[in-house]
Amino acid sequence: MEKIKIAFADFWPQWKDENFVSPILKKHFDVVYDQKNPDVLFHSVFNSMSNTLRYKCKKVLILGENWRPSWFGSHYSISFDPSTDTNFRLPVWQMYWLLKPELKDRLFERKRVGEFERFCSFTVSNPSNYLRQIHFEIISQYKKVHAYGKTLRNDLGLKRASRGKKWHDAKYKFFQDHPHKFMMAYENTSAQYYCTEKLMDAFLVGSLPIYWGDPKVGEDWNHKAFINVQSQRDWFDRIIKADENKTFWEDFYLEPVFTDEQKSRHLANLEEFENWLVKIVK
Repeated sequence: MEKIKIAFADFWPQWKDENFVSPILKKHFDVVYDQKNPDVLFHSVFNSMSNTLRYKCKKVLILGENWRPSWFGSHYSISFDPSTDTNFRLPVWQMYWLLKPELKDRLFERKRVGEFERFCSFTVSNPSNYLRQIHFEIISQYKKVHAYGKTLRNDLGLKRASRGKKWHDAKYKFFQDHPHKFMMAYENTSAQYYCTEKLMDAFLVGSLPIYWGDPKVGEDWNHKAFINVQSQRDWFDRIIKADENKTFWEDFYLEPVFTDEQKSRHLANLEEFENWLVKIVK
């Protein structure tokens, strides 16, 4: 088996647990970690790329933010942007699928809850999206929206439940134990094809997502399965009607998360990514 020396630099704090690259490479190479003299450097953009800039080898950027890969000058990139000769589109939610294939299976068989403990959840730490906060206030005029993050927090339940645990795992269990009928799944910013794990998380816990962010979200997710704030001007009326009208609720809730075509395309993308990654490393 061919030997390949790799290194990692300037990633987000959770990268150690979210490294989806090494398991793939180990299937095809004798992988050696060499931070001083790697053949290939995998990097992100944190720490102002202070470590990345010291390397002169082949560089592969892994971008989980709403930034364009061409800004950073790497040889190859993995990002939200459409695929090109040098960039592979692998959104964050598909990165999670590589780490935990069971998430994909749960989405393919949409989780549905019979009884909901609370009306709607809002879990936000980044306060920069003012529209998201305004919509929180609008929906709260109808019924209480439980806010669990640092922004507009009005309930300490999730904070208590996450002490000493990994945030994502604690959040998932909390919403499993305390089902919410709706979940506000708003991105920090809006751009075409920029869809993070927020929509996925809402589906995984059986909530009906209220989504804002990616104008092209319907290409990857069944647009009939959630309330899309950007494409449906009557989104607030739809929330109220879905809450009060069982038939209207089921029009959303009984839909699959993905169409059959979308499922096939997503599975093919994961296979293509493995082939692409092996090719560029060689």
